Amino acid sequence: MTLVQAQIPEGEYRILRQRSEESGEPMKEIIRKAIHAYLLEDRVDPKAEIFKIFPLGASGKKGHHTARDHDEVLYGPARP
Repeated sequence: MTLVQAQIPEGEYRILRQRSEESGEPMKEIIRKAIHAYLLEDRVDPKAEIFKIFPLGASGKKGHHTARDHDEVLYGPARP
């Protein structure tokens, strides 16, 4: 591991210390988790099923029933 130092505002430090005391988790572990969450890739797959259901709503046209039947459109027919 590499040691990293940073200066943070006093108010943020107090909140961090309070969360550490409440959870029993060391501050350094809370900071590691925060950095990890920040660095995780947050990508959207444009081919995901959710993007295939647009336009939403009932336009009166055949097949435009997504607003009403969204679960079935996303996950398939309901199982008995």
